[in-house]
Amino acid sequence: MTDTDHSSPAPTPESAKPASALATAQAETGRKRLGGAAVAVILLVLLALVLGGALFYQNRQYRVLRADLQEQHQQSVQIVQETRAQADQALSLVQAQTARLQELSDALDTTTGQVQELDQALRMMTDSGSDLLLLNDIDHLVTIAQQQLALGGNVANAIISLEAAQAQLARANRPGLAALQQSINGDLDRLRAVATIDLPALTARIDRLSDLVGTAPLLIPDAAGQPAGQAAPVPAQVPAGGAPAAAPAPMEPAPEGWRALAADAWQWTRDAAGMVSQDLRALFDVRRVDDAAALLMSPDQALRFREVLKQRAVTAQLALMMHQSRIWQAELDQLSKAIDQRYDMRADSSREALRIARDLRDTAIELKLPTVDNSLAAIAAARDTAAAEDEQDGNMPDEPAPDDSAPDDSGPDDSGQGDTAPAAPSPVTAPAGAGTV
Repeated sequence: MTDTDHSSPAPTPESAKPASALATAQAETGRKRLGGAAVAVILLVLLALVLGGALFYQNRQYRVLRADLQEQHQQSVQIVQETRAQADQALSLVQAQTARLQELSDALDTTTGQVQELDQALRMMTDSGSDLLLLNDIDHLVTIAQQQLALGGNVANAIISLEAAQAQLARANRPGLAALQQSINGDLDRLRAVATIDLPALTARIDRLSDLVGTAPLLIPDAAGQPAGQAAPVPAQVPAGGAPAAAPAPMEPAPEGWRALAADAWQWTRDAAGMVSQDLRALFDVRRVDDAAALLMSPDQALRFREVLKQRAVTAQLALMMHQSRIWQAELDQLSKAIDQRYDMRADSSREALRIARDLRDTAIELKLPTVDNSLAAIAAARDTAAAEDEQDGNMPDEPAPDDSAPDDSGPDDSGQGDTAPAAPSPVTAPAGAGTV
């Protein structure tokens, strides 16, 4: 038999290199696997930590939010309770006010009923009762109209009073007072036809006159006005050489020689003659003056004279307001004379002031106003008639007194008179008492 050698051959250096490389590769692979597993474990741990932190934070936020919600819920519950309490108070207040309004409404209804009853009673007394109350009211209104005409000359207020009396008579509708109504209508027509005085226009003219008196020029020059309504003359300008300045002339060729000397001498002579004549005219002024004292006033006297005239204008204005015709004409007459004698009539303002003063003096401020005597006489007549009727009605119950002892055959007549006798005093006595009140 042959022996077979199953033992592996001895490694050679060439076969030992691949074995070591394989072992190295396996070792590296194992290390890589271990490194990847370690990284994965680390990642898992980190992820678990992150998830745990997030869960813890979320849980904490949830607790905080829950606490806030519970606190808000408690506040809401408290607010609801307070609101409910306030609503209860408001409801009770509304109920109390409703009850108060109901009481006030009942009181208003009661008062309205009483007012209606009083109104009805008043209408019965004034419209269908005695004429005494109506005549008293009409007399009061007509008396007011008479006072307005007598004291202030106020036609408008008098017309208003008479129109009120006329309306009251028309509402009463009394045929027995037709004569009184006609008298009032006649007085109203006469008052409406009266020509009134235009007080604003006259006052404006007086103010204008006062202004003109203070600014118009007097016969003597003063600080308030210039004579003849003109400005003071302006002296001619004199050049440095001493000769007066000549008016500008068109450009001409200048003369030469003796002609130039003659022209200069002639021009100088004309200027000197003009200046002398101007000075002479300023020294002498020929006027016709009715009052010689007008030229002897000093500036202070002229100022006081203007103030006096202004005071006269104010007095005339007061006389216009008070309807004092004599004072009005006297003051304006004095103003007209003073303006005519002391003011320079060559000025437009002086002539305007004189014209206004004369026009105002000729204006009548005291007009003859109609009176309401016819209405007052008609009221007196109506009162006499009403008094006579009341006296007659008062005497009617005394006439059938002797017939009370008559036989029974006159009983029907007495009974008829007895029925009418008690009824007669009732409409008379009741309004008479009301009229006294």
